[in-house]
Amino acid sequence: MKEVVSVAIGNKSFTLETDAYALLKDYLEAFRTKSSAGVQSDETMSDIEERIAEILSSKTSSVRNVVNVYMIDEIIARLGMPDGTVYTRGGQTYQEASQGQGQAYNGQAYTSQAYANPPYQDIPQKKFYRDIDSRSIGGVCSGLGYYLNFDPTILKVIFVVLMLIGGGGLLIYIILWIIAPPAVTPVQKCEMRGWPLTAENIEKFTRKF
Repeated sequence: MKEVVSVAIGNKSFTLETDAYALLKDYLEAFRTKSSAGVQSDETMSDIEERIAEILSSKTSSVRNVVNVYMIDEIIARLGMPDGTVYTRGGQTYQEASQGQGQAYNGQAYTSQAYANPPYQDIPQKKFYRDIDSRSIGGVCSGLGYYLNFDPTILKVIFVVLMLIGGGGLLIYIILWIIAPPAVTPVQKCEMRGWPLTAENIEKFTRKF
């Protein structure tokens, strides 16, 4: 029986095996070091922890509620590092560790299941948000452009024409404004664009230029 520890991740409580906790802690420390978010580093770390909590919540249940090292392994493979480099520990990449037939990690045998097969890739799920970063009024046309893969300038012209013809364009615009939430967080901005929720993509919207 392995020892476990209770930790809060993204404001949610999880029970992790000690080797899983050590791996996650090491990854997050490496992530913070690689992050170039500057004064927004805390915001970046909060977003990543929320994403980790979301993935862990989908993998645990009342029957299987203990997080093991292989779950953390998959999370690291999914998220990667904020600068696009490969996560390493002890001078080895994940792939090298998986080929080491039980490479020791923190005194315990460890092999990487995530790299026994091709690395897990998030399938982008595009969602309709208002793009408040590129808005002229409410960001509806820009957000709709991302969602439909359509030029937002043309959408703006269509709405204006509809308004001039009979006012229907204004009503449609207001309805879309009401039903579409603004893309505020880095995760939402990735979802609006249909980008995979990787660390590198998330940090693009928290990096201070």
